[in-house]
Amino acid sequence: MTSSGFAYGPIEVYVVEFEGEGLAPAVLDALLTLSASGTVRVVDLVVVARRADGSVHLTELREDAAHALSGIGLELEIEGLIGEDDIAESIAHTAPGFGVAIAAIEMRWATELASRLASEGGRVVRTERVPAPLVNELVSAALVATGEDI
Repeated sequence: MTSSGFAYGPIEVYVVEFEGEGLAPAVLDALLTLSASGTVRVVDLVVVARRADGSVHLTELREDAAHALSGIGLELEIEGLIGEDDIAESIAHTAPGFGVAIAAIEMRWATELASRLASEGGRVVRTERVPAPLVNELVSAALVATGEDI
């Protein structure tokens, strides 16, 4: 725990669409690496696919990791945090042959920041995430405009 007693920091929920029925092994490997290094804490992860016949198939992380990474698993902090309503909403408009991964991830650095903000009477009133492709596009355009290279 941090000095203010927070065991967890803010959790970000990612819903990522992909083609097929499972996450690529490289994506699971990245989550394992980031978790092992202490960069993130994967709180919960669910993979849901809409099959070609329209049926929905749910895969728990442990099953998917065991299949994709030859039995290497990832300890989830709060399995079940992503609920049935979250899953239904995330897969509702997914086309057959595609799936979604729903990941609840804590950025470990944010725990200490949240603790210190709280202990000083501060509170986060808004956060916003700018997707990496957009950030890179904006930075590239700004550098081109100034004549610099990336």
